[in-house]
Amino acid sequence: MSRSRSSAYWSGNRFPNAAEEPAATAPLKLLPASAAERFRALRTGLLELDDVAESVRFMGESWRWAWEYGVGNRKLCWVHFIGDQISVTFTLSDGEEDRLRRGVRLAALITRAIDEGQRTGPVKWCWLDLDERRTVDAFLRLAARKAAWLGERPRPQRSPKARPRRAADDDSMEAD
Repeated sequence: MSRSRSSAYWSGNRFPNAAEEPAATAPLKLLPASAAERFRALRTGLLELDDVAESVRFMGESWRWAWEYGVGNRKLCWVHFIGDQISVTFTLSDGEEDRLRRGVRLAALITRAIDEGQRTGPVKWCWLDLDERRTVDAFLRLAARKAAWLGERPRPQRSPKARPRRAADDDSMEAD
């Protein structure tokens, strides 16, 4: 699903067994201290966003176990643990990408992840290696914006139909 990520890369998932669901806090105990601290900061930051919920889901033979964050049934991101590393996958619709690019300046690593994202259908799948605390912080800024958009009331996808209205001089109806 993500550009430049081979099946060999994904096979390094720290939680490969479909039958053994990891606890949501398992990475905090299993990762090296610096990676565990980045995950703690990421997880705390995501869960502090309005209406964001966490679930640990088996995402098939490619991604295996991933930590999924969303607002209601709308997905914010998926966090992966490959070896001792943390990465995140997030999607953007065309409208979300336009809003991001028109807003405040994005960190270069976020812009690169979006530019390198792979389009499938109506969304672009973007991947980011969370190898430094500054990368986690930059992603949390993006996640806060996207979470706010996911919490907005959806806009209609088509324009409203014209409704008949009464003409001023008679009782018959005419269309707009």
